[in-house]
Amino acid sequence: MLMIDGVENEHYPKEKLYDDLLEMYKAVLTPKKQQQWEPSDSCNQVHMAFGDSFAGSLKLAIKKLGREDSDKVITFRDRYSIGPIWQLHEETGRMKRQQWFFDHINNNEEEEDFEEEHQSLMRQISLIPPGAAVTIWSSMNAGEQVGLRYAAYLLRNMLNPIATIPVSDVSSRLFNRPDLSVPYNHSGEIPSDKLQVILGEDSVSIRLNGDSRKVLENEWLELAQQPEVLRICIDGNVLPVGEDYFDAYLMETVEKLHSGRGDRDFIKSARVVGEALGYCEQYVGDEYFEYRVRELIYSGRLKIKGVPRAMRYYSVKSNVD
Repeated sequence: MLMIDGVENEHYPKEKLYDDLLEMYKAVLTPKKQQQWEPSDSCNQVHMAFGDSFAGSLKLAIKKLGREDSDKVITFRDRYSIGPIWQLHEETGRMKRQQWFFDHINNNEEEEDFEEEHQSLMRQISLIPPGAAVTIWSSMNAGEQVGLRYAAYLLRNMLNPIATIPVSDVSSRLFNRPDLSVPYNHSGEIPSDKLQVILGEDSVSIRLNGDSRKVLENEWLELAQQPEVLRICIDGNVLPVGEDYFDAYLMETVEKLHSGRGDRDFIKSARVVGEALGYCEQYVGDEYFEYRVRELIYSGRLKIKGVPRAMRYYSVKSNVD
């Protein structure tokens, strides 16, 4: 999204946007390309990335540096800010998480198999050669902070050197200027050219010793005891909150859009979700906001026109005239 915003603001050439998006598509969605990014005996660096968007940008940066043979990428595709993570490292926990997504989240794509995804993840981790260094990239949001701790737990029996890169903080430190500051809510917003620079900065990674690894592993086990389905990040701490935490914010967003249009007519659900997502300091994703919009409809706080099979198929308005 930031790439597209950059084009509209004339900071990001259209030709470069097309080339980068095409390369990201090839890196992320082509099966043969995915296999090429799996750890191999010849690699000496394995990167762990959260989300397909960030993984695609990171792969593109590695490729432009000519390091695709030595550097491999393992992608955690799940978003850990939403849905139950209770005992996610066990099959029963993954089944519970999958059922929650099936019951609450609109997904037009083929139903995701959480157990299959987990087995693929564990297989890739098992391919990491003993001498390879592992780097876990994360930004300061609940999903990636949970992911960092989950990754550390999955690596608990491996002797490989492990480091972390707080990529959103590093990006701000390296690239923000007094006259131009770009805040990043999640790693997927950071363009590949900046990741190239970060990859060349050895000083930005934080090496984890035995004690710090153990802290992260234990923090994961604590998180995995929580029953909540929504998490936020405050001052670096992951906090569980009620599933209706953003409901008041969503209602405020609807009222703001009504006010901006000067009427009380129906507004496309996708417009409401996009507006809420764009101004929210937390990063939970559009699918969770869309779920809560439906819950506000069911509770009578919003009126609906259309069929709520996906956000583009229905519109909403406040039930207060």
